[in-house]
Amino acid sequence: MKTKQSTYLIITTLLFLLVFLPRFNGNQLIIKQQPYDTKYFKAYVNFFRGEIPVNEIKPATNWRFLVPLIASVLPLYSLTAINLINAILLVISLYVFFKVLHFFNVKPEKIWQSLWLFILSFPMFYYSSIGYVDASLFLFIALSIYATIKNINWLFVLSVLIGLCVKETIVICIPFYFFYQYNYNKNKTIIVTFLTCLLVTILFLIIKNYAPVTNVLSKNNFWLFNLKNAEINFTRFNTWGSFIFSFGIVGLLFIYRLLKFNIKNMLANKLILACLASIVSAYFLYVLSYFSTIADGRIIWLTYFYMLLIVNGLPDKDK
Repeated sequence: MKTKQSTYLIITTLLFLLVFLPRFNGNQLIIKQQPYDTKYFKAYVNFFRGEIPVNEIKPATNWRFLVPLIASVLPLYSLTAINLINAILLVISLYVFFKVLHFFNVKPEKIWQSLWLFILSFPMFYYSSIGYVDASLFLFIALSIYATIKNINWLFVLSVLIGLCVKETIVICIPFYFFYQYNYNKNKTIIVTFLTCLLVTILFLIIKNYAPVTNVLSKNNFWLFNLKNAEINFTRFNTWGSFIFSFGIVGLLFIYRLLKFNIKNMLANKLILACLASIVSAYFLYVLSYFSTIADGRIIWLTYFYMLLIVNGLPDKDK
């Protein structure tokens, strides 16, 4: 058994490197496209190092300060430092998710298959190593799921608050906690959820008001309704293409597994309900991004742990 697990670990490591490395630091050998937001995160690393930023610092990049802050400590080229942090936190997130699946008594082979499905995906290849911070956010998504199922409230709140410093889309974790815990202890769940939302709001307002920004006039121009952005997104192939490819095989398996459960039993299953709540929240943010920024598949990617929980964390058929 140990030999088998060691083999799976080696396979997983090789697959991770195979998918993570080709676009490392925005390498354009395969994809001839320069990642748009990378320059802003590089500038943020320069700022934290006390250097003159090579590009402007603007919303919403300036809200997402944690990865550039950690990267600034490393004695590496700014983009390399960011992607090294992404790699480390992403690996840890997969380990935590491994523990989550183990909690639900998923067979070892299916646990490893879940990790491989995550790794062998379009968003993992396209977004994980180009200097964006979404890959690092998975650690805090995984920790929030782990804290929820283990009923460790302080870890859940802490995961969301630290995750907020990585990227504001961490808020999709909150519905999972509420719907998973509600039947156990309604009053406690309401209190923890309310406290989490309150602390997230306060921390976000602090970050939004005090995070450095190059152009003060652009300080509040993100996540705001804009019909021009909607026109761009509805006519932009990359917007639709990134959604389709990011939904990918994991999304299709997720739909296939849901079809094995009738609606009544789905709504009665706390794990399905909790996962669906976070997935719907992510899709709401995706729709909002159509009207506020240039939409892509990264928000869809953030639902992978929830979709994989339904794909492999449930019985093979409805009972």
